[in-house]
Amino acid sequence: MDKMRYSIRVQLHAGDSFFGAGVADLLMLVDETRSLNKACERMNMSYSKGWRIVKYAEKELGFNLLMSRTGGANGGGSEVTEEGRKFTECYLNFRNELNLCGEALFKKNFNNYL
Repeated sequence: MDKMRYSIRVQLHAGDSFFGAGVADLLMLVDETRSLNKACERMNMSYSKGWRIVKYAEKELGFNLLMSRTGGANGGGSEVTEEGRKFTECYLNFRNELNLCGEALFKKNFNNYL
């Protein structure tokens, strides 16, 4: 038998799921690349899917996660809003703390089987 392990999937819901690891990863890549298009490419995701994901999360949250500017002499791009950055940080902190608690509970309850 392979070593036993567990997994925790953290998604935020308001009815349907609207924010999870994928959205957080996408926003972090937008922050890094300054482009939703480049972030989507790095995640092997179509731009239209990335756009829909962000817009749905914004609708559920009631605030913008991204600010986009159209092309021109300096080119277009996207930036994560300050509120979007703070919300993503809250999600990541919550997920990390939950994983730490989960690891401790897993070891406590399954130590005899590890």
